[in-house]
Amino acid sequence: MVLKKGRVVPMILTIILIVVIIYLFATIKQPYVVCTKSTTNDLKIEVNEKIQVNLDGNNIKKMDLTKTIILPETFLNEEDNYLNSIKSTLKESYDYLPKKTVSINQESDRIIAHIIVNNDETLILNNIEFTNNKKLELEINANTKAKDVVTLKINDSYSEGEFMTHMKNNGYLCN
Repeated sequence: MVLKKGRVVPMILTIILIVVIIYLFATIKQPYVVCTKSTTNDLKIEVNEKIQVNLDGNNIKKMDLTKTIILPETFLNEEDNYLNSIKSTLKESYDYLPKKTVSINQESDRIIAHIIVNNDETLILNNIEFTNNKKLELEINANTKAKDVVTLKINDSYSEGEFMTHMKNNGYLCN
C-alpha cells in the first residue's frame, strides 16, 4: 500500500507537467517577419512598402502589406489631380483580390494601400513605376514572372531565414 501511494504524487505531477507543456506549445505565437523597402525615383516620387508575413511552420499563412506613394509638391496641383488617378489605378490593380482585403486611402500628398490576405491569394511587390511624358503616368507591372518584381503567395514554402534572405536579395530590409 505504501508503495502505491508513493507513486501517485509523481504521476500526478508528471501529468500536470505534460498538460502545461502541451498548453505552451499550443499557444506559442506564430513567427512573423516584417520587411520594408523605400524607393525614390528621378521625379522625387517616393514609394514605401512594408509587409508583415506570418509563417506557420515553413509556409506563409498571412500577409499584411502597406504600400504608400508620396508625391512631391510639383505633382500636387488640383488641375491634374494625380492623386485621384493613382488611387483609381491602384484600386483596379487589386481587383483580383476580395474587396474586404484591400483598403486604399488618400491624404493630402499620398495614397496608402493596405492589403491583408490569408487565403489563397498572391501579392506582387515592387511593381510600380512612374514616368513623366508631359503628364505623370503610373505603370503597374502585374506579371508575376517578371524578374524585377517580388511575388509572394499564401502557402509558399519559406522558413523564416529563407524568407528574410529572399526579401533582402530583392532590396528589402527585414527584422
